[in-house]
Amino acid sequence: MSKSLFTTRSSTIHRVEYLEQGKSLEIEFRSGNVYRYYNVPHRLWTVFQLYMECGGSAGSFFNEYIKNQFNSEKIREANP
Repeated sequence: MSKSLFTTRSSTIHRVEYLEQGKSLEIEFRSGNVYRYYNVPHRLWTVFQLYMECGGSAGSFFNEYIKNQFNSEKIREANP
């Protein structure tokens, strides 16, 4: 089961989606690029959701706890 969460306040991140079966997190940036991060613990996804719901910065959370912490790949390039 997956759940998408769209951000409205973030100037960097448009959408985040956690795919439980593969423990992967997809992040769609405002630029249009989409990255998939692998082996992300479900509890980190839960904290990320709560953080955003409480008005925290999605970009700051991403930079601190996800970026450069998990293997990732670009799965969609932004349209020029």
